[in-house]
Amino acid sequence: HGGASSDGEAVERGKMELPEELGRRAATLLLHEIHAGGCIDTHCQAFALMLMCLTPEDVSRIRLGPLSGYSIVALRLFKEAFGTEFKLRVEQEAAGDDDIDSDEEEGRYRGERTVICSCLGIGYRNMARAST
Repeated sequence: HGGASSDGEAVERGKMELPEELGRRAATLLLHEIHAGGCIDTHCQAFALMLMCLTPEDVSRIRLGPLSGYSIVALRLFKEAFGTEFKLRVEQEAAGDDDIDSDEEEGRYRGERTVICSCLGIGYRNMARAST
């Protein structure tokens, strides 16, 4: 499907892209995810949060990059469906994060913080599974 290229222009649906442009765009998106600081990809945030809701009745924690809009909506749905509320704590930048040179590419993502999400799982069990 179409997405955004590294220079901000939209890639048209069905339009062929040169391998070099695709590689540059993929590398830029990967570097953005790494710089965001979370332990999982932005697109997988909601799935990981849902799994945290379903865990045994114990506290689960995860470090995420900036929350996506989809993840915020998912948190609201999880509260409604599972009755699970998340505690969100914004982590400050680590001391070593200031060593990055401030050119155009790196300066664009500066200032993003990680978020520590924690919740108490509902203890979901698959009742159809045979227990031993």
